[in-house]
Amino acid sequence: QRFVDGDVDGAKAQWTAKGEELVEVRYGEQILNTVGTMYKLVSKEVIGSWSEGMDAKVKAAGMQMDAAKNAANAAQTTQNTAKDGGSDEDALPAMIEIMWNMTVIDIASSIREVVMKVLKDQSVSSDIRKKRANAVHELGIIWEGQKKSGTDGMQQSVRNMYMSATAAAMEATLDKVKKEEEQHAAKATS
Repeated sequence: QRFVDGDVDGAKAQWTAKGEELVEVRYGEQILNTVGTMYKLVSKEVIGSWSEGMDAKVKAAGMQMDAAKNAANAAQTTQNTAKDGGSDEDALPAMIEIMWNMTVIDIASSIREVVMKVLKDQSVSSDIRKKRANAVHELGIIWEGQKKSGTDGMQQSVRNMYMSATAAAMEATLDKVKKEEEQHAAKATS
């Protein structure tokens, strides 16, 4: 609202500060950059020329198509790993890839729907709608470019995702072994 009310610099400072906070959480950089990209593309459909709007629409659809293709490839990798006798842990990176790509599809479609409602809201004047579109566009530019401090964010985040998933898989395996041992001990005492 600050941007729409004319406090452009204050709004940008607030968005940058919030982005700096969000980018540091687990998966924050990837999610924030994806949200920023979608904000930018959807708002460009509204405030851009006809060709800019079409280009933005094509890029947004391409983003979703790429995510679907990547998810399908990762699913195939998971199936191949299982077929080749690999363990669940071996398939973990591909499973993470599937989850991430499905998240991208969900983020893209949800943001498009919400932003279009805000930017096409007929209960406000066309001037307010245009200011909103410019605000969303500026927010998108800011968030699309924010990076995690001190690291190659994508590489670090992928490493963190893999490590988290590996730790969860190890924990699940240890729980399974513990239950099997308890069942074996219970059978031995009965």
